[in-house]
Amino acid sequence: MMSISRGLAGGLVLTLAMAVHAVPVLAKPTARVDLTPERMSELRQINSHVNNTIVEVSDMEQYGREDVWTLPTSGKGDCEDFALLKRKLLLQRGWPASALSISVGTTSSGEAHAVLIVATASGEYALDNLTSSILPPSQTGHTFVSRQSGRGWVSASGARTSEPTVDLPVARSLPVAQAGPRRPRG
Repeated sequence: MMSISRGLAGGLVLTLAMAVHAVPVLAKPTARVDLTPERMSELRQINSHVNNTIVEVSDMEQYGREDVWTLPTSGKGDCEDFALLKRKLLLQRGWPASALSISVGTTSSGEAHAVLIVATASGEYALDNLTSSILPPSQTGHTFVSRQSGRGWVSASGARTSEPTVDLPVARSLPVAQAGPRRPRG
């Protein structure tokens, strides 16, 4: 098992993981919110607002180092910063923290990526800075290798760690789906 928190932006470990194809991550948030039309509207509004307000830049460009997980208070950030802000805004609107988790993995082109996963009674949905569409994680085209669970992370094999990890020996590919228009990576 390899830690990927420090190297998420570089994507090297995740690229290696793609060579053997990761299984879906088993960790699930504990709360599931009823997905009313109003709740879906909140998800769309927050996803759209953050995607259109924050300028995507790499941590290296902004901070001079890789893998800085922080709210994008400067108006700039990378994928995990988008996810953190979306989580914060949903919490402010009354969504339970246990229904919101960050998953990390790779895009269909092999780039390291993080999204916010929202658990609802109607299923899970990804809030992704690469698309305005709210999709089930299996339809994003991404392969997820580690997911937030409580105060730690759970990898594809179920191993619990303090940082996102990838288990290279467990292997199979997820189907790639079209997730709508994609913005260039910063």
